[in-house]
Amino acid sequence: MRIVILILIIFYSFISQAHKFEAENMIIDHPWMKVFNNNGAGYFKIKNIGQTDIELLEVVSESVNNIEMHTIIMEEGVSKMRPIKGGVIVKAGESLEFKPMGYHLMFFDINEKLIEGELMNAYFRFKNSKDLLVKFKLESNKSSHEHEH
Repeated sequence: MRIVILILIIFYSFISQAHKFEAENMIIDHPWMKVFNNNGAGYFKIKNIGQTDIELLEVVSESVNNIEMHTIIMEEGVSKMRPIKGGVIVKAGESLEFKPMGYHLMFFDINEKLIEGELMNAYFRFKNSKDLLVKFKLESNKSSHEHEH
């Protein structure tokens, strides 16, 4: 019986950690963020479950002065962060992961104090879909990276 209870505790604690946001044509899975000073980085996976491509144009939040989509490029053996102009496309049936050392969001000038585990509202704006409210969870204990502009 103890084993069953232990498994249930582990299972439900895992479920409570994961969060996702769904629309008719997509799933945004486990959006999380790290914050350093009043800036931060945001990560998530977007899965296109629709029949047409999704074009994510921008992410906005009342809690952040400016949010940019970035990628990491290698230049002379050094990884450098570069903004993505015009958004990203997720093909029908495919996924795109925003993760450390890859595509990610940069939050510049966060104007609210967040503590570990708190959620920050952001709106994903798409070319051919309605805006989607997504809540980024502050998880500073996850691994990340340092990069230069």
